[in-house]
Order: sequence, then structure tokens, then C-alpha cells
Amino acid sequence: MNSYSRGYQWAILALLSAIYFMITAATFTSLGVVLPDMIKEMQWSWSSAGLGFTLLGLACGLSSYLPAIFIRRVGVRPTFLAGTVILAAAFALLAHCHGLALYFAGAILLGVGFSFVATVPGTYVIGRMYKNQAFAFGFYFTVGGLGGVVGPWLVVLAVNVLGNWRMHWALSGFFLVVLGLLATVLLPSGAREREHAEQLGDAHRQEENSSVYHTEQAWTAREAMATWQFYAIAAAYTTFLLVGITTNSFAVAHITDHGFSAQTAAALLSAEALINSFSRFIAGLFGEKIEPKKMLIASLLLMVIGTLALSAATSLPMLIVFSIGIGAGYGMTFLATSVLLSNYYGRLPYLEIFSVANLISTLACFGPLVAGRVKDELGSFTGAFLLVAIIPLIIAFAVTLMRPPVKGQLFSRKASSGI
Repeated sequence: MNSYSRGYQWAILALLSAIYFMITAATFTSLGVVLPDMIKEMQWSWSSAGLGFTLLGLACGLSSYLPAIFIRRVGVRPTFLAGTVILAAAFALLAHCHGLALYFAGAILLGVGFSFVATVPGTYVIGRMYKNQAFAFGFYFTVGGLGGVVGPWLVVLAVNVLGNWRMHWALSGFFLVVLGLLATVLLPSGAREREHAEQLGDAHRQEENSSVYHTEQAWTAREAMATWQFYAIAAAYTTFLLVGITTNSFAVAHITDHGFSAQTAAALLSAEALINSFSRFIAGLFGEKIEPKKMLIASLLLMVIGTLALSAATSLPMLIVFSIGIGAGYGMTFLATSVLLSNYYGRLPYLEIFSVANLISTLACFGPLVAGRVKDELGSFTGAFLLVAIIPLIIAFAVTLMRPPVKGQLFSRKASSGI
């Protein structure tokens, strides 16, 4: 096989992982930490500041198909260059922000830039470079998840050491621009990249000793999206984001409402983030030995258990179950859905179908809105968490019925029922 050198493969994996680490640290996990300082200086309301967080999430989800279009038309390197330019503009606006208009514009550009340099193009490149893509995905998602642990500390560094919250945005922008430019220069492209990806796909299909299903059919994106299995996987992808966003948004408030200290609540969330990250790596190690469908079912059930434990919040052991259930379930689902899409439909249509799955997952942004409304009406988040726990339970049941899709039988009884 005309493969890349081992050193080059590791260098690209490390570069993509560093980009995912930094974009995770600089966006979703740090915005909530830096907002109080921004609000204090500019006298914003919490509702206005929170709208920026919503715009970030919506922009990220709704723009998730754009990288697929860019990659197919101009290639991977120009796509990362476009993302780097967008992120440079976003961080510049936020670093020089003196009003809501610049804040909202920066948040929107940050979401679009996230789409251009994070999971959609990252998993596309990794999936076309590595035969054992489960391990590579696991490493990539693990390092990216660790950005969620480090992100709040970047804000602490900017405020307490460098003296200003604006330095958080400036430093984050600097590091991401450097990494983005490196990606523009170093990422694989051209005829050799296409040949390597085709040979990887042929080698994977010809394996006889693997216990994990890999399609032997050549799927197109349109054919893949005509199967109910794709929507089951996309629903699972949306569900883990729904559970993660909703529980993390209100876990501290809910835990403190039940008599625990804010420090305890923060420690539980940090533990969840660490478990989330390392569960991705562990799942990646076994991703080529354990059928990802089984991994997906287990991860969804773990999230059910974790969410139910949070809804009760009656004791510290119960809250530890919450941290383990949500952390491990979230991390494993992230990996299992990505690998399952590739195994069921092959590497060729992966870019488009993973982008569409990300687009569908934008629905998860409404979870905190519903949970907040339940809190206002009932005076507690318990009902909201119970409602959220039902969704992964339903999806887990649907996944148990799922069988690998078969071309030409897309709408037959066998293909639609999973028999």
C-alpha cells in the first residue's frame, strides 16, 4: 500500500488533535467562564449575554454542512485556511468587544469557524489516513475533550495573571491561527491522498478476521440518507449532545438546590469532563474489537443512568453516579456514532453524512431552553432531567433493532425493521 510514513501520520493526528483541543478550550467551555467579567465591564444583562451563547451553538450547528461543500469543491487545505480566517476575525471582534453587536457577531463567527476546523473536517482527514480509525478517532476526541478541562483555566490565566479577560480571546486567537496555518501547509491533499484513501477502504473491506462489521458496498451520501439507520445514528448523536448540554447547563444550580456546595458541584463537573475525555480514548482502543453498535447502546444507557442520578441528587454517591454515567456515556457516544457511520456506509460519503448528522444535532440547543422553562413552571429541574432521560432510552431501543443497511433493500421490510 502506498501509505504515508508513520511519523507523518502521527504528526497530522497530533496537529488535528491540537486544533480540536484549542477550539474546544476557547469556545464552549470558556465562554461561560469569561462572560461574568465581560458582563461586569459592559453592564450587560444575563439574558443578553446568554443569547450570545445560543448564537454560538446555533451558528456551529447550522454551518456544519459548509465544510463538506468546501472540501469537495476546493479541498481540505483551503477549507482549514477559510476556517482560520473566520476564527481570526471572531477572536479579534471578541478581544476588542465594547458592545453587544460585536459580541454577537464574534459569537456567530466563532461557531462557523468551529465547524471549519473541528470535528467534520478533522474526522474526515483521519478517516482517510488511518486503517484503524477507531483508535485514531479515540485519540482525537480524547485530546479535544481535554480542551474542555483546560478552557476555564485559560480564562483564569488571562484575568488573574495577564490582568484582562480580553487577553483570553487574543491568546486563543493567536494559537488557533498558528495551528490553522500549519494545517493549511501540512495536511494531505491531491492525487496521493485520494489513492491512499481508496486503498485503505479496499483493505478494510477485504479483512476476514475482524469481528466488527464494515460495509462491502459503495454507498453515496444520498443512498445513505435514504436509510432509517442513518437517522437512528443521527438521533443518537443529537441525543448525547442534548443530554450533555442540558445537564451541564443546570447541574450546578440543581446540585446546590439540593443542599450541596458550589465547590462540590464544580468538582463533580470537572470529574465528568475528565471521564468524558478518557472514555473516548478507552473506547477508541477497543473500537476495532467491539461492535460500535453495542458500544452505542451501552453509552446511551449510561447517559440514562447518569441523568436519572442527577435528577434525584439525594446523596454524594448518587452524584458520583451522575458524573460517571454522563461522562462515560457522552464520550463513548461521540466515538461510537462517528465510527458506526463510517462502518455502515464507508469512507466515501462520510464527509456529507457526518455533516448532516451535525446539522440535525442543532436541535439539541433547545434542551436548556425547555429545561429552564420547566424550572420556572415547577420550581425544580428534576422534571426536566427526567424528561431528558427518556430520550436516550428510546434511542437505545431503536438502535437495538438496527441492522447494517443493505443497498437495494432500503425500503423493504427486512431493511426497515431490522429483522
